[in-house]
Amino acid sequence: MKEIGIALLGLGNVGLGTYRILADHAKDIERRLGARVRVRHVLVRNAGKSRPEDIPASLITHDIKPILEDKEVAVVVELMGGLSPSREYLEQAIASGRHVVTANKALLSAHGEALYSKALARGVDVHFEGAVCGGIPIIRTLREALASDRVESLTGIVNGTTNFILSAMANEGASYADALRRAQELGYAEADPTLDVSGMDAAQKLCLLASLAFSARVSPESILVEGITSLTPTDISYGREAGYVLKLLATARRASDGLDVRVHPAFIPAASPLADVSSAFNAVLLQSAALGASLYSGRGAGALPTGSAVVSDIIDTCRNLLAGVSGRLPLPCPPHVQDVPLLPSGDRRGPVYLRFSVSDEPGVLGRIASVMGEKGVSINSVLQRPPHPEDAHATIVVFTHDTREVDVMAAVKWIDSLRSTRAPTQVIRIEEGPGVLLASR
Repeated sequence: MKEIGIALLGLGNVGLGTYRILADHAKDIERRLGARVRVRHVLVRNAGKSRPEDIPASLITHDIKPILEDKEVAVVVELMGGLSPSREYLEQAIASGRHVVTANKALLSAHGEALYSKALARGVDVHFEGAVCGGIPIIRTLREALASDRVESLTGIVNGTTNFILSAMANEGASYADALRRAQELGYAEADPTLDVSGMDAAQKLCLLASLAFSARVSPESILVEGITSLTPTDISYGREAGYVLKLLATARRASDGLDVRVHPAFIPAASPLADVSSAFNAVLLQSAALGASLYSGRGAGALPTGSAVVSDIIDTCRNLLAGVSGRLPLPCPPHVQDVPLLPSGDRRGPVYLRFSVSDEPGVLGRIASVMGEKGVSINSVLQRPPHPEDAHATIVVFTHDTREVDVMAAVKWIDSLRSTRAPTQVIRIEEGPGVLLASR
């Protein structure tokens, strides 16, 4: 039977999961592929570190050179993460004529176009299903299953860490700090969780999805990105009273004059299919012209779910090799991507949740309503709560009608400058459009 050699770069959680799936499912893979996939090298940063017993020591190397010199290695699988030396290793692999599989969303978000160009010129494959949403086949769906369709919008919960934290805050009343600590204890959050809780991890993933869905060049630096660090169980409770669930949403949709691409916390209706996505699970809701609404959900992270996506890319690459059709890059890649105008965040229209912390004195609500009216912000409903014995401040919660975001922010800036305002106003957008509702109808 024909044998195809591969090299793994990295032996962390995903690297180990990938190796074990290849080993445990070897016979099934052989039957489906008609060839044997053999791991010939495993590159690690620290060659002296102890490894699991099922990893032969003869495979371990800390140098890329033996991999590039091994003519039997046809596929290089990068699972190290980060920008360097991952980028350099993949560029060398492509230059040497090796096909590439990666799960590195940060690298693809920052340097994907350059890597695609090099691969296109060299006639080799680049696959990256594991870079977004773990084992959920969302990349393959956009690249292949919906290749004949026109995607109008995508709305996703694409970061398991933040979804776990918000689920714990909603279901157990845990504080943000306590929920984060539990996520770290369970391995859902890194020791430094900044990339996740700031929304940047979701932004990197969203930019990859948006580039595939709309053939558009989008970078995390060019879009609105907000994290979850300011959210409280109090906000979640007030939202629940109004029939909403709080999620960190990654959204991209076609607008009349470009694309609206953003990552931020948002209240969504409890009837939305995304509202039931809890703990560390991920989901992406697509709306396309021909298919309509379709939902893709599952475990968005972890050694085996992500490893499963990586192995599926390895198998796909090997099929291309066996069929002699290598160099079939997943679109978009140059020259197919294009610069598309991005809708300024202030142009977004929709309802908004506002929580004001104010002095408990007459006329405060009237002043708030007056400022909002002057700025063109229409109030839908108001909740007012008296101060607690341990807190001298009163709470006023306002749900607005559809309003331009720039007008809401202007009103908030003015209200926060009033003498009666005791803390910065909490602003949370409400998403009630087709992107979160259609699949539940």
